[in-house]
Amino acid sequence: MMIYQPTVDSTDRVVWHGGESTQLHYEKLSHGKWLERDVQTLGSGLPSGMSEMQAEMVEYYQLSQLLEQERTKQLM
Repeated sequence: MMIYQPTVDSTDRVVWHGGESTQLHYEKLSHGKWLERDVQTLGSGLPSGMSEMQAEMVEYYQLSQLLEQERTKQLM
């Protein structure tokens, strides 16, 4: 498993479960448990290296942040 979490106390993160999985999972911490909010499939398959995987995770994290902001606006 590989996790991208911008800070140690962040309440959201992106997770790749490893192996042959081509999916990234955006999760939020709620009441002490990580809950999945979205899933994205890596369009080009698995990156060839860990730095490429991290770049994919950071990009997906940023996109997920924008989507969460839009969801919040819609609820208002």
